[in-house]
Amino acid sequence: MVADYSDQTDIFDPAKFAWPVHMIGLGGIGSATVLPLVKLGLRSTLHLWDNDEVEPRNIPAQLIYRPSDVGKPKVQAAIDILSGYIEAPTELQGHTEFVTATTDLSGVVISGVDSMSARNDIWQAVKWNPEVPLLLDGRIGGEQLTLLALSPSDPEAIEYYEELWLFPDEEGAELPCAARTVIHPVVVLAGCIVAQLTRFARGLPPTQYIDVHTKTTDVIVQPTPNFP
Repeated sequence: MVADYSDQTDIFDPAKFAWPVHMIGLGGIGSATVLPLVKLGLRSTLHLWDNDEVEPRNIPAQLIYRPSDVGKPKVQAAIDILSGYIEAPTELQGHTEFVTATTDLSGVVISGVDSMSARNDIWQAVKWNPEVPLLLDGRIGGEQLTLLALSPSDPEAIEYYEELWLFPDEEGAELPCAARTVIHPVVVLAGCIVAQLTRFARGLPPTQYIDVHTKTTDVIVQPTPNFP
């Protein structure tokens, strides 16, 4: 049976979106984001990047993985799971390594990594890259989530991102081991990421900054000034 996307085409029309999408990191953020990306009916290549294996501690807070996936490379487990949902001509391409500063990227890049050094490498790969119109940088800490959306070729966006959001790992907040991750914030963040991609697909400016505390339900939003 062929999936019918007619109920969503005013929000996201798969036939009108040709950009490849790179999901970098298949941990909490990435594992929650890839399934709704596939469900959108992407008709381009969805690149999956990660160099880790599924561990028992990943099962509670990393959405798609099953106990039977423990020990498998996350990229392979994700492809195995997502392949069962694909009927549109979405191509899944796995990369069992992380992006470096010299990786050739194009299309929409989604960062779901958990270290600033990895974010810096992604940033160097997309900064001033005319083939990357949109960077979505998701961050999770306990019950707080943050999403940044910007054009990495826009001088104002570059200044904003580098001055406020790139800093050494040791400057990040330390959370207790038993309070670092839980399932509901990554699900909320995944929804925000996919929403920003659909806005971009419709020619609408993405929201530059979204911050949500799921414990208190506080939400802070900043619109994007002068998005190209």
